[in-house]
Amino acid sequence: MNKIKSIVRYPIKGLSGENIDNIALEKNQVLPGDREYAFSRSHVTYDRNNPTYLRKTNFLALVKEEKLAKLDTKFDPKSRELIIRLDNQIVINETLFEEENIYKVETFFQNYLNLGIDEKPKLVRGIKVENNNNLTHSFSDIPDKAVSIINLDTINELEKKLGKKIAPSRFRANLLIDNGNPWEEFNWIGKKISIADCVLEVFKKTQRCAATNVNPENAIRDINIPNEINTHYGHLDLGVYARVLKSGLVSISDKLYIN
Repeated sequence: MNKIKSIVRYPIKGLSGENIDNIALEKNQVLPGDREYAFSRSHVTYDRNNPTYLRKTNFLALVKEEKLAKLDTKFDPKSRELIIRLDNQIVINETLFEEENIYKVETFFQNYLNLGIDEKPKLVRGIKVENNNNLTHSFSDIPDKAVSIINLDTINELEKKLGKKIAPSRFRANLLIDNGNPWEEFNWIGKKISIADCVLEVFKKTQRCAATNVNPENAIRDINIPNEINTHYGHLDLGVYARVLKSGLVSISDKLYIN
């Protein structure tokens, strides 16, 4: 029976993930704290008072900036302390409250990514509902408020087809599951998943893009993942999205019951 192997959230879009032992999923919300922040490109207009969905290409992301994978980043959402390491050396240690500190971080990315003089990215933040952790806007890859799921058994089968190891972190999912069958998650579309007291509904396959070509261990585009999936299976999908229908705490090793 499928069970949760890992729970991961990405506090800042395009940067390192944070492994979590358990987390409370909220109805009609993304994973709490996931993609709450992002670095938008200089030309992008983001109205925090009236946020709208923007495609991933409007932000710093692996789809265009593979060098981001070289950075080891840790972000504390409460203190807003951001620590960035490059080659095991701390290059940024700033608290993202004051404009001066934010400017330093924005300038770091401008220089690190060799962006033009007028192309300094801007730190943007999704809006939180007062007195709770829910985001009224997050910088997810799709407009829906969803949790992304990857089946590690599917990745294992793809590895055998390619004869290469594929780090699951290429796919930047929230819930990584195992102990099931390859590709069975596609049969869950339109079905409900019970995990402890939480209930989710799978509604969409995850189409893969060039971001997955980047090896997270060396920041090199070493495998054309969408092309390989298409060659071996005739589509571009790996993973699924699910909506949270009923709030509840989910933890590593929790079993998935498909209804």
